[in-house]
Amino acid sequence: LKTASEKGSNLLSEEKYEVKNLLSVGDTVVLECIWRGTLAIPIGNIPAGGQMTAYFAQVFEFRDGKIYRQRNYDCFEPFQ
Repeated sequence: LKTASEKGSNLLSEEKYEVKNLLSVGDTVVLECIWRGTLAIPIGNIPAGGQMTAYFAQVFEFRDGKIYRQRNYDCFEPFQ
């Protein structure tokens, strides 16, 4: 796991999240986000400096003012 984590930390030179929507009902918050990452190294057909994009829905459930459960639903654009 440590080796995989170290490799992953060198994967991106930059990443950003853009929150498109935020919904709150009771103790649940749902975020709709767009994630963009600039590659530090080539992956597949994407060269270093190329960009990856993914669309996320993230569900956070709170208990006693703290997140106690989180679910993510991700949709990555094709790696071209």
